[in-house]
Amino acid sequence: MPGGGGPGPKAFAGFVLAFLLELAMLVLLASTYTETMGLASNQYLCDLPGAGGLFCAIDEDMTVSHLLAFLLAVFSVAVPIMIWSAVLDENIHEDPRAWLASPMNRVKAGMAGVVYAAVIALEVVNLYTLIAQQSAPNPFGVSHDQAPMMDFLAQNQGLGVFVALLIALVNTVLALLTVRATRALAQKG
Repeated sequence: MPGGGGPGPKAFAGFVLAFLLELAMLVLLASTYTETMGLASNQYLCDLPGAGGLFCAIDEDMTVSHLLAFLLAVFSVAVPIMIWSAVLDENIHEDPRAWLASPMNRVKAGMAGVVYAAVIALEVVNLYTLIAQQSAPNPFGVSHDQAPMMDFLAQNQGLGVFVALLIALVNTVLALLTVRATRALAQKG
């Protein structure tokens, strides 16, 4: 509030918008990973001793595959946010050469690059797998429920890889916007 020292409505609106966009990205990635991952999809979490009751309260039909897909989606959204946060905390963006002069910082940058490459690979492989499922032959002779865009991307798989890379880039930009909006809200608060 003006003169009150609290965060202004513009900073708060920016934070809420960034949060909602990150939540949308999380839902997109979680649903994509769930659709393409079949790992332990017949193991229900309700059947677990001890913690099974907690999972039953959330969703009785939740499987290990659903949990893994959600954890991978959180990983895919959180890694770019953490990297951008570190870049801004350590002022790497102001003088990257000076920051990279330290051997320990080069190790940090290398590890961050490997983890970030894993996130991009995870996103691209899963989104591409979802697209490729549309063109896979069906052993039962039944056609897939195809959306026109998915059908087009299945026929033009090179474009499908580009779309998957584009979504990974959008995730990175959303992470930067979220970190900046959070910092703007915290600085005015």
